[in-house]
Amino acid sequence: MNKNASGGRRMFISSLGRLGTSAIAAGSILPAQEKSAARGKKADEKPEDVGPTEDLMREHGVLNRVLLGYEACIDRIEQKRDFKPEVVADAATVIRKFVEDYHERQEEQFLFPRFEKAGVLTDLVRVLKSQHEAGRGLTDRVMSLAKSRGADDRPKLAEALRQFVRVYRPHEAREDTVLFPELRKIVSAH
Repeated sequence: MNKNASGGRRMFISSLGRLGTSAIAAGSILPAQEKSAARGKKADEKPEDVGPTEDLMREHGVLNRVLLGYEACIDRIEQKRDFKPEVVADAATVIRKFVEDYHERQEEQFLFPRFEKAGVLTDLVRVLKSQHEAGRGLTDRVMSLAKSRGADDRPKLAEALRQFVRVYRPHEAREDTVLFPELRKIVSAH
C-alpha cells in the first residue's frame, strides 16, 4: 500500500469518532431553522419532506461509515499495525448513542410493532430484534476491549468488530430492501 493511501485511511479512522459525534451533536442541538440554513436553504423555506423510511435509510449511512472504520481497524490489527484504540472507542460510542439508543429504539417502538400488528414480515422482525440485542452485546465487548491495553486483547477486539460487521451489513440491507419498502403497504400516507 502506498504511503498516501495509508495516511488517508489513518486520517479517516482518527477522524471517524469525532465526525460521527459532531454530526450527532449538531443534529440534535441545532434548531430547524439553523439546520435549513446549514444546508443552504433560507430560514423561511419549507424543510425537505422526507418520509420515515427515507429518514431511517439515511441514518443507515452513519452505521455504514462506522462499519468502514471497523473494517479498517480489523485490517490494521491483522497486519499488526498500530491504531488508536480511543478511535475505536469513539466509533463504538457513536454506535451506542446514535445507532442503538436512537435509531434502533425508533425501529423497536414505532416500526416493528406496525409489522407485528399487521402480521407482515413477523419472522424478519423477530430476527432484526434479536440482531439489535446481539449488536448491543457486541458493542459492550468492543467498548471494553478498546479500553484494554493488552496485546492479547487485540485479536479479541478484531473478532468482536468482525462479528459486529457480519451482523450489521446484512441487517441494514434487509431493512432497506425488504422491511422499509413494505411499510408503505401497511400504513397510510398520514
